[in-house]
Amino acid sequence: MNIGFILTKSPSEQGFKTFMDFTQLYIHNDQISIYLVGNGVYAARENYLNPDMERLFKNSKVYVYGDDLKARGIEDRQLKEGLMVFSEYDDLVVDVMENFHQVVSF
Repeated sequence: MNIGFILTKSPSEQGFKTFMDFTQLYIHNDQISIYLVGNGVYAARENYLNPDMERLFKNSKVYVYGDDLKARGIEDRQLKEGLMVFSEYDDLVVDVMENFHQVVSF
């Protein structure tokens, strides 16, 4: 089953902790995609260290919205390795509508 997560919360918000708790149920599923948008892009920074997040990112496809990175002053060189920056919000919508059996947003 293809599962999509849309994360809009920063690591300092309660919704982020809820996201991390919930994703532990799917940590071994190799069909997870995560979209970091809004304040969720803060989790894409290389200097954000969280062992559970690292494991989750390693086992998932992770996309980061470029305009939200730019709005928060985060440069490409500051991103964790392996993350994919997307530039059109429509790409997220199309992917969600066409490829996922379940989508959860935090």
